[in-house]
Amino acid sequence: MRYSLLPDGTTAPVQNTGAMVEMTVWFTLFCGVALVLLGLHGRQRWLQCWGGLTIVCSLVYFMRGMLGFAAIL
Repeated sequence: MRYSLLPDGTTAPVQNTGAMVEMTVWFTLFCGVALVLLGLHGRQRWLQCWGGLTIVCSLVYFMRGMLGFAAIL
């Protein structure tokens, strides 16, 4: 089994650190910028759109934490 079972038959909650989540968002932001640049270089509109959407989503995630909405959402 991948997860060990607790005595009551449920699985233990997954523990993720804030640093790992933050590094994932930074990596996603970097990938979004790379997609936009590659889309501009290759003149691929769909790649620019996906890169732009990735950048917007990463920035919204960062702003959500900075503005204090992380506890709400």
